[in-house]
Amino acid sequence: MRWKDSLLRKRAVGSAAAILFVCSIMPACTGQTVSAEKAFALSASALSGRDRYAFAGEVSIIDPSGAVADNSRYEGEVTGHGNLDLQWTGGQLLRARGATVRPTSFHPMQLLKAIQSGNASAAYDGPPAADGTVRLRLTVGPETARRQIAEGLRAQMAELKADADARGLRPEQRKRADQVLSRANRHLEAALYTLQVRTVVLWTADRKTWFPRRMTERTELAYTWDGNPYREERVSATDFLSAGRNGTMQKNAYLNP
Repeated sequence: MRWKDSLLRKRAVGSAAAILFVCSIMPACTGQTVSAEKAFALSASALSGRDRYAFAGEVSIIDPSGAVADNSRYEGEVTGHGNLDLQWTGGQLLRARGATVRPTSFHPMQLLKAIQSGNASAAYDGPPAADGTVRLRLTVGPETARRQIAEGLRAQMAELKADADARGLRPEQRKRADQVLSRANRHLEAALYTLQVRTVVLWTADRKTWFPRRMTERTELAYTWDGNPYREERVSATDFLSAGRNGTMQKNAYLNP
């Protein structure tokens, strides 16, 4: 009987584990009434359906030691279903230029478009919260995540070239600038050839209206530069506001663990 009891216990444990696994992916077991994919579609539609909304957030680059290598804050407003006004503050790139333009390697709305491209998996991140929100975990497909990073970095390189074109440099200065930019572009393309990217987004939305409250992103990058392997992370948090720019930033669990 000892053998039978042991086998029965194993079968019971196995059945329980199977039930728990099914519950982890089924909406009904997590207290939800729609699938995670449908929930995100409803929330994205609630956002795009607004004639006017605002957002505010921050983005940081984390070096391999875990230290914050750079940090920038941004706020923006979308009107007329697509007219975007985006402003940046802080960041090494911005401080060096004394400018208020965005760092082109990151754009919160481009990140959202990458998620909406259809190449992302969605799952509920726990049951509904007491504050009436639901949270979704969105994992962007590796190639889509890689393409988003690569396009941003190439755009930044093009911006540097345009900046050099606008400076009215003397011929010898322009020749030197072209050499520097050409060498930098070759290094960039070589690094992008080895680039691997993983992006996970936590999407929090109001359970009744589906209007999003917050989009928190963590992107892990691995690449080779001049023959040496490097790893870094980009983390960002964007709060969505129904109108205006006077919302209060919530604590970013990624930036402030």
